[in-house]
Amino acid sequence: SLSPAASSSESSNPEPSPLPKPKRVLMPADAQFAVGSVVFVPDEQQAYLPKRVASCTGLGARTKLTVGPLSGSGGAAVPAKDVADVVEADPLALEGAQDMVKFSNLTEAALLHNLRTRYSRDQIYSAAGAILLSVNPFKQIPGIYTDEVTRRCQEADAKALPDLPPHVYGLSENAYRGMLGEQKQQAILISGESGAGKTEAAKACVKYICARSTGGGGVGGGAKLLRQGSHEEFVQNCIVEANPILEAFGNAKTLRNNNSSRFGKWTEIHFDAGGQIRSARSTSYLLERSRVVEHARGERTFHIFYTLCAGATKQQRDALKLPPAGELRYLGQSASLSVPGIDDAADWRAVCAAFSTFQLTDAEQTSLRRVLAGILTLGNLAFDAKEMANADDGSCVSPASQASLKAAAAVLDISPLELETALTIKNVGKFPVVAVPQPPEKAAVARDALAKALYGSLFDWIFGRINEKMGAGAGAALGGGNKRTIGLLDIFGFEAFSRNSLEQLLINFANEKLMQYFNIYIFQMEEKECRDEGVACPQLQFADNSAVMVLLEAKPTGLMALIHDEVLVPNASDANLLTKMNEAHRGASMYRQMPRAQGEGFVVLHFAGEVAYAIDDFVAKSRGAVPSELSQLLGTSQLPLVRGFFAADEEGGGGGGGGGGG
Repeated sequence: SLSPAASSSESSNPEPSPLPKPKRVLMPADAQFAVGSVVFVPDEQQAYLPKRVASCTGLGARTKLTVGPLSGSGGAAVPAKDVADVVEADPLALEGAQDMVKFSNLTEAALLHNLRTRYSRDQIYSAAGAILLSVNPFKQIPGIYTDEVTRRCQEADAKALPDLPPHVYGLSENAYRGMLGEQKQQAILISGESGAGKTEAAKACVKYICARSTGGGGVGGGAKLLRQGSHEEFVQNCIVEANPILEAFGNAKTLRNNNSSRFGKWTEIHFDAGGQIRSARSTSYLLERSRVVEHARGERTFHIFYTLCAGATKQQRDALKLPPAGELRYLGQSASLSVPGIDDAADWRAVCAAFSTFQLTDAEQTSLRRVLAGILTLGNLAFDAKEMANADDGSCVSPASQASLKAAAAVLDISPLELETALTIKNVGKFPVVAVPQPPEKAAVARDALAKALYGSLFDWIFGRINEKMGAGAGAALGGGNKRTIGLLDIFGFEAFSRNSLEQLLINFANEKLMQYFNIYIFQMEEKECRDEGVACPQLQFADNSAVMVLLEAKPTGLMALIHDEVLVPNASDANLLTKMNEAHRGASMYRQMPRAQGEGFVVLHFAGEVAYAIDDFVAKSRGAVPSELSQLLGTSQLPLVRGFFAADEEGGGGGGGGGGG
């Protein structure tokens, strides 16, 4: 099952009266469109608008077309540059059909107009065969996720289910039946641009599948009602309660979305032969660790920092030595510490309740709070230049930051003096080891690297605890080679901002891979199936992104390979990396050098449009490693949670961070 977008609501508003049927005349042999027919005409604001043909002469490049409103009189000539993009309107698209696969000609114009028509009626879900499309309404629509909708999907037989109004529950029901009835592994893919509503769709899918597993009866089998206090009930509670934790630690406010997922997640739910959930497991991808230390104006870092500051008790804040949120540099970059519609204090309580569901002990929750506070207070460290007698000038923590140094060291349970030394001194060589003082700017880089590594490690630890509880006791019940699984991929969509960096390249690379899979699954496999069954199938035309995939992932000169190789060479730099990219792909169809006026960088022509990437910090973000001095110091922390993050690096440095994504 494939769901390329997501959202939060649809109502059962009545269908509007159909548009009046045009009085068509016979089309002249030398005209492309009949007078009186309805066509979609390009429009700068609305992409396409339906218009009625007033006059049409000529064919092809010689076509002259005049169109007017659907009702009434008047008309205007279609600009010559737009005539080639005018297409005849499918009557079903004008009415707002629920399944667009029934169109006689599914064009971009027909698809967009159909979605717009349904959206105006609060019908946010539409179908294109097995694909569910959704447009985020940015409001609550009554009646969309009711028990009645659930019952209707569960009770529909195999013939009636595809004819139900498109809904994320219907998609989930198809996956459940395929898993249980056909004993085939199922996958639900949710993709779309930032703000499309993917997170809400993922939660709706999980909610339906959990409810279906508990026994609601219906066609296609169903599980028995859960016994209170049973293992099955515990696992389902864990699956649901994982959401507030993962949203708090993995989501943030961006310019386009107040609750944007800044990581990708694959969740796999396992069932027994009776259809009950026995276990689940989640895997995270590309956590945007750089957001811990920097974010664009008007955005926020991860929600959890604001919820901690707003929801922690005074006693907890005093123990964490945590100043007000507005005095914390990593948070103070935000245009606003609060966001309309988000109650940080209430969200903190929800997260703490979820911690209890996952059986985190009081000591573990205290340690978790200390790590978060340590990250925030690290961000307040500033560095001054320091003259050195026998070496280049180094740095030290500024007098104004001494209180933050002591607070960070206290909550992380390490020595403040050793923390300052590890931030400002780099040991070079082995026999002998030479202590090289670091200038203020490099000390600040080390500080941020430590903050990102701490957060990445904490995120991975939380994921581990969630998986530990969701998968407890599943082995014996499931046995090897279990086919009864439903996987759900929730991953951030294509991104193109005014300034794009490594994070956007990785996100867009992931979306290119999904598009490649989509092309194979939807077009190439369907073509092959038709041929195998002897069904005549015309050559399908689709946007093939193979050229940009070669640019991104080919070895040894693809962009990803060049980035990987540059990180490994001595004296690696962003400038050297950009030079290698330009030399390797000069003249490539999907690559361009960024115009000098826009800065240093490159342009990739993605399937969704071209994106300019600033090369700044590509190398530093790709490394992402913590200096060995800091790794070794944190590996001696008296706080077991922190020591566990870095203990494996005591012998060699680097690491301590997971998560990926800069």
